[in-house]
Amino acid sequence: MRIFSTVLATSLLVLSNSTALAQSGEEAAKAVVAAGSVADFTAADQSPEAIKNGLLALEKTRQAYRSAPAITESIEISVISPMGNQTMKVVSAYQVDRFQIEVVGQIDITGVGNEIYMSMPSVSPDRYMSGTVENGQVIAAITALTDGGGLPDPAVPFRLGEAELKVEQIPALLSLGSMQNVTLKGFRTTASGGQILLRGDGGSGVVTLNAKNNLVARMDLEIMPPGMPAEMKLGLQLVVDSKVMKSLPKDIAFVTEGKTKVDDVNSLLPEQPGLPQGGLKVGQVAPAFDLVTLSGEKVSLASLAGKVVVLDFWATWCGPCRAAMPAMNDLAIWAKSQGDSIKMFAVNVGETKKTASGYWDAQKFVFPCLLDTRNVAALAYGASSIPLTVVIAPDGTVAEVEVGLNFNPQDQAGVAKHLEAWKKNLTGLVAGKG
Repeated sequence: MRIFSTVLATSLLVLSNSTALAQSGEEAAKAVVAAGSVADFTAADQSPEAIKNGLLALEKTRQAYRSAPAITESIEISVISPMGNQTMKVVSAYQVDRFQIEVVGQIDITGVGNEIYMSMPSVSPDRYMSGTVENGQVIAAITALTDGGGLPDPAVPFRLGEAELKVEQIPALLSLGSMQNVTLKGFRTTASGGQILLRGDGGSGVVTLNAKNNLVARMDLEIMPPGMPAEMKLGLQLVVDSKVMKSLPKDIAFVTEGKTKVDDVNSLLPEQPGLPQGGLKVGQVAPAFDLVTLSGEKVSLASLAGKVVVLDFWATWCGPCRAAMPAMNDLAIWAKSQGDSIKMFAVNVGETKKTASGYWDAQKFVFPCLLDTRNVAALAYGASSIPLTVVIAPDGTVAEVEVGLNFNPQDQAGVAKHLEAWKKNLTGLVAGKG
């Protein structure tokens, strides 16, 4: 899946053929407000009174987003990392019961009433997916269409999120999936507008609000993946140029005439040389691989013949991968209890042994991690987006493909439900019922 989402932005999964990302030599739009810095927050700015004022400011921002008849946004996104800097652009528009969010060069999400459409105009203008909003859960419908991803637009949680969402829950949504257990830890007033201090597991950040319209003007996030060395620190900046309007020049609409509706994200993708249309398909023969574990043990698909094999593609810089890993480890513990019929492996994509083992050993996960330093297996399995989990049946065919983080790691009931579904499927494959 080559879709930009909050998952991909904060994970720095930059595809070599992506048209939406430009190298740092291409100048990004100039910031309309100064960058926010965690260091600027004094002890007084982090007091209980300041936190209370910050929550009040967020509530005012939510009301500003929800009450505006129409809003347009242009968002310049910069990702700063040791691997180089990239920029991309998002443009969006909102009116009553309608919205359109375009990650330029990648995807277009359009909502009209209770219908949501997703397309990739730059690569497959003749195809689209659609879904229905159930019980007013717009964000849930977007998440379902994007295979667990989201959209890097701060208006989404404010404008499209649940109206009854407690204001204390909003900071977690503003982290764009880059951190876990995010809370508001401070508030200060500047000439540009109020600034919100966010802290969570794996990073911190500052959200600057526009003093004139109370919408989000800028976000500066500093992300430190757990277990990673300091030099792997990542920066994520969003500069938002927003306008509140009485109406849009033209009503938002999505035209389906002349287009083919498809049922999965992979079907939106163009054919890639050497790969089946849309990537790995259920039922095809699983690509062979020969990899080694962190301890140096050789593992090949041929050596696992007759067993159910689970491959979980990941990387240390991938926030959603790390968020999902404890649940995958629980699944591995269960698989091990079933005897030798199920073999589960993490597959580290494109990193050195030192980098992968530093994180893996610190977390003390129980299942083996394979090294795919040259991305050979990742390419063969179409892992253009991670996390990617592939299940291989005893006969060597692909039984299941799961792309992205498809559950909320902080929702224990949801995690348990997800794991039970996996266990049922794996048990069925062992019994020959898959």
